[in-house]
Amino acid sequence: MLIRLVYASTATKPVNREVLDAILKTARLRNEVRDLTGLLVFDHQYFLQVIEGHRSAVSLLLSKLFADSRHSELTVLEFDEISQRMFADWSMSFIPAATANRPLLLRHGVSSHFDPYSFTKAGALAFLSAMRGDAAISS
Repeated sequence: MLIRLVYASTATKPVNREVLDAILKTARLRNEVRDLTGLLVFDHQYFLQVIEGHRSAVSLLLSKLFADSRHSELTVLEFDEISQRMFADWSMSFIPAATANRPLLLRHGVSSHFDPYSFTKAGALAFLSAMRGDAAISS
Protein backbone atom coordinates (compact mmCIF):
# COMPACT_ATOMS: atom_id res chain seq x y z
CA MET A 1 0.00 0.00 0.00
CA LEU A 2 1.41 3.37 -1.07
CA ILE A 3 1.12 6.45 1.13
CA ARG A 4 1.63 10.14 0.38
CA LEU A 5 2.87 12.35 3.20
CA VAL A 6 2.88 16.12 2.82
CA TYR A 7 4.15 18.21 5.70
CA ALA A 8 5.27 21.72 6.58
CA SER A 9 7.86 22.63 9.20
CA THR A 10 10.07 25.50 10.33
CA ALA A 11 13.86 25.45 10.48
CA THR A 12 15.15 25.84 14.05
CA LYS A 13 18.57 27.16 12.91
CA PRO A 14 19.78 28.94 9.78
CA VAL A 15 20.14 26.53 6.87
CA ASN A 16 22.81 27.53 4.39
CA ARG A 17 23.46 25.78 1.08
CA GLU A 18 26.08 23.46 2.60
CA VAL A 19 23.66 22.24 5.28
CA LEU A 20 20.86 21.88 2.74
CA ASP A 21 23.11 19.88 0.40
CA ALA A 22 24.00 17.54 3.27
CA ILE A 23 20.31 17.06 4.12
CA LEU A 24 19.49 16.31 0.49
CA LYS A 25 22.41 13.92 0.05
CA THR A 26 21.42 11.90 3.12
CA ALA A 27 17.74 11.92 2.16
CA ARG A 28 18.48 10.75 -1.37
CA LEU A 29 20.63 7.86 -0.20
CA ARG A 30 18.20 6.71 2.49
CA ASN A 31 15.11 7.22 0.35
CA GLU A 32 16.53 5.21 -2.51
CA VAL A 33 17.16 2.24 -0.19
CA ARG A 34 13.66 2.57 1.32
CA ASP A 35 11.93 3.12 -2.05
CA LEU A 36 10.74 6.59 -1.02
CA THR A 37 10.28 9.39 -3.54
CA GLY A 38 9.44 13.04 -3.19
CA LEU A 39 10.10 16.73 -3.48
CA LEU A 40 11.33 19.32 -0.99
CA VAL A 41 10.58 23.04 -1.29
CA PHE A 42 12.50 25.29 1.10
CA ASP A 43 12.99 29.03 1.55
CA HIS A 44 15.62 29.32 4.36
CA GLN A 45 12.84 29.24 6.98
CA TYR A 46 10.04 26.90 5.94
CA PHE A 47 10.07 23.36 4.60
CA LEU A 48 7.27 21.90 2.49
CA GLN A 49 7.87 18.31 1.55
CA VAL A 50 6.03 15.45 -0.11
CA ILE A 51 7.16 11.86 0.44
CA GLU A 52 5.64 8.82 -1.26
CA GLY A 53 6.26 5.18 -0.52
CA HIS A 54 5.09 2.11 1.31
CA ARG A 55 3.24 2.72 4.57
CA SER A 56 5.91 1.24 6.84
CA ALA A 57 8.73 3.29 5.27
CA VAL A 58 6.73 6.54 5.29
CA SER A 59 5.59 5.98 8.88
CA LEU A 60 9.16 5.30 10.01
CA LEU A 61 10.39 8.43 8.25
CA LEU A 62 7.61 10.51 9.80
CA SER A 63 8.58 9.40 13.30
CA LYS A 64 12.19 10.41 12.55
CA LEU A 65 11.06 13.77 11.19
CA PHE A 66 9.12 14.49 14.39
CA ALA A 67 12.29 13.72 16.40
CA ASP A 68 14.60 15.82 14.17
CA SER A 69 15.73 18.93 16.06
CA ARG A 70 16.62 20.78 12.84
CA HIS A 71 12.99 21.77 12.45
CA SER A 72 9.93 22.43 14.59
CA GLU A 73 6.20 22.92 14.24
CA LEU A 74 5.95 19.92 11.94
CA THR A 75 2.41 19.92 10.59
CA VAL A 76 1.09 17.00 8.57
CA LEU A 77 -1.01 18.32 5.70
CA GLU A 78 -1.67 14.93 4.11
CA PHE A 79 -1.12 11.29 5.05
CA ASP A 80 -3.26 9.29 2.65
CA GLU A 81 -3.30 6.08 0.67
CA ILE A 82 -2.58 6.60 -3.02
CA SER A 83 -2.87 4.37 -6.06
CA GLN A 84 0.23 5.76 -7.79
CA ARG A 85 3.07 8.15 -7.11
CA MET A 86 3.07 11.72 -8.42
CA PHE A 87 6.75 12.27 -7.61
CA ALA A 88 8.19 8.91 -8.68
CA ASP A 89 11.13 10.36 -10.63
CA TRP A 90 13.21 11.42 -7.63
CA SER A 91 14.46 9.84 -4.41
CA MET A 92 14.35 13.46 -3.20
CA SER A 93 14.27 16.42 -5.48
CA PHE A 94 14.68 20.00 -4.34
CA ILE A 95 13.42 23.29 -5.63
CA PRO A 96 13.91 26.64 -3.90
CA ALA A 97 10.67 28.27 -2.83
CA ALA A 98 11.93 31.51 -4.39
CA THR A 99 11.20 30.07 -7.83
CA ALA A 100 7.48 30.07 -7.06
CA ASN A 101 5.89 33.16 -8.54
CA ARG A 102 3.25 35.25 -6.81
CA PRO A 103 0.29 34.07 -8.96
CA LEU A 104 1.19 30.43 -8.28
CA LEU A 105 1.34 31.05 -4.54
CA LEU A 106 -1.94 32.96 -4.54
CA ARG A 107 -3.65 30.28 -6.64
CA HIS A 108 -2.77 27.49 -4.22
CA GLY A 109 -2.26 29.25 -0.88
CA VAL A 110 -3.67 32.30 0.83
CA SER A 111 -0.59 34.48 0.65
CA SER A 112 1.72 35.94 -1.99
CA HIS A 113 4.79 34.72 -0.07
CA PHE A 114 5.83 31.15 0.66
CA ASP A 115 4.10 30.04 3.86
CA PRO A 116 3.41 26.30 3.74
CA TYR A 117 1.21 26.52 6.84
CA SER A 118 -1.30 28.56 4.83
CA PHE A 119 -1.93 25.71 2.36
CA THR A 120 -4.88 23.42 2.59
CA LYS A 121 -4.24 19.75 1.90
CA ALA A 122 -5.43 20.14 -1.69
CA GLY A 123 -3.60 23.46 -2.10
CA ALA A 124 -0.29 22.03 -0.88
CA LEU A 125 -0.47 19.08 -3.25
CA ALA A 126 -1.49 21.30 -6.19
CA PHE A 127 1.37 23.69 -5.41
CA LEU A 128 3.90 20.84 -5.19
CA SER A 129 2.56 19.36 -8.40
CA ALA A 130 2.93 22.72 -10.16
CA MET A 131 6.49 23.02 -8.83
CA ARG A 132 7.27 19.48 -10.01
CA GLY A 133 8.13 20.63 -13.54
CA ASP A 134 10.81 22.95 -12.20
CA ALA A 135 12.24 20.31 -9.88
CA ALA A 136 13.77 18.33 -12.74
CA ILE A 137 16.12 21.29 -13.25
CA SER A 138 17.21 21.45 -9.59
CA SER A 139 17.40 17.76 -8.69
